[in-house]
Amino acid sequence: MVEAAPDTRPVILYVEDDADTFRLAHLRLQQKYRLLHAATDREACAQLEVWGEKLYAVLMDLELQGSLLDGLALVRLIRGQLPAGQSPPYARRVPALSVPVLVLTASTARHTEAEARAMGATHFATKPIDFARLNLALAQVNIQSVMARLTTKAVVAR
Repeated sequence: MVEAAPDTRPVILYVEDDADTFRLAHLRLQQKYRLLHAATDREACAQLEVWGEKLYAVLMDLELQGSLLDGLALVRLIRGQLPAGQSPPYARRVPALSVPVLVLTASTARHTEAEARAMGATHFATKPIDFARLNLALAQVNIQSVMARLTTKAVVAR
């Protein structure tokens, strides 16, 4: 019996309440990335607790129907900036993470790039998703990650 090779694609968590939007992103990104899906804040917290720093990035929708926390609150939670009193019990087990967070939103009238970046977002883009720009942003995330690892190794070596 031949064993399947392990999946070595970088893992991205996409927090998106619209199933069709997730399916489109999955189809467009699946060759290069392994996409996990969370439709609510509760599902996102469960995935963040399990995957943590092993995630390559988080794609975050800001409007999450059926959730207690919206996308900006989740960004603050990921960055360890959401006070415990403002988070539901299931969110309190999520550790602060340095994982890149790329915000994707159709609500540009309600949310601004400056607001998202102030909460800890790495990148901000509008929907419909421009996949060329998203792939460029993910490539930039990779470059920044590699540079951070090299810098850390150089400091440790001294």
